[in-house]
Amino acid sequence: MSEDDLSSGTILDCPGGASNFGLTVRADGGRCISVDPLYEIPPKDFEKLFDAEFPKLRAWASAQPNRFRFLQHDSASPWRHWRHGAEQFLADYERSASDERGDYVAASLPELPFEDGEFSLALSGFLPFSYTNRFDLDFHIAAVAELLRVCRGEVRLHPLNEITGQEYEHLEKLIAHLRETSLPFDRVISELQAT
Repeated sequence: MSEDDLSSGTILDCPGGASNFGLTVRADGGRCISVDPLYEIPPKDFEKLFDAEFPKLRAWASAQPNRFRFLQHDSASPWRHWRHGAEQFLADYERSASDERGDYVAASLPELPFEDGEFSLALSGFLPFSYTNRFDLDFHIAAVAELLRVCRGEVRLHPLNEITGQEYEHLEKLIAHLRETSLPFDRVISELQAT
């Protein structure tokens, strides 16, 4: 994230999950709305859900050290960092339940409750392409179209692979669909891509 990203308008984090990303953006002077269907859950129940899911996340990522290279150097530190981030999120999520700022919105792709072009930047991490057993190509096309609808600027999807680390099997079809829209796009390879 650059200073320009923070100052250009409101950022959409969808899905936000138990991440402190939105809180961090706001602390740095930006505006961010995090969206997730789980935000219907009361804060205490969300905390219980996180506590139940965190060991599964840790086991899943630890089983893929070639994909999550940061685990190769210090296997404990990243987990402390992630847990601390989730604890920050939970405290902010609980605070937001009692105010009217709307930092956390219960909604899900491919239908978001926002106006056309409401956001300057849209980020979508780990939902697109990760759960191909739940979401088909039509869902992904509709989800990307919805992110494009609500964003007047750039849409960033990450990673472009399935939860197993393999490239999303319909990625080329999705790219072909995007080319038909005449919208510019760049594919950037990251450390979380399949190796």
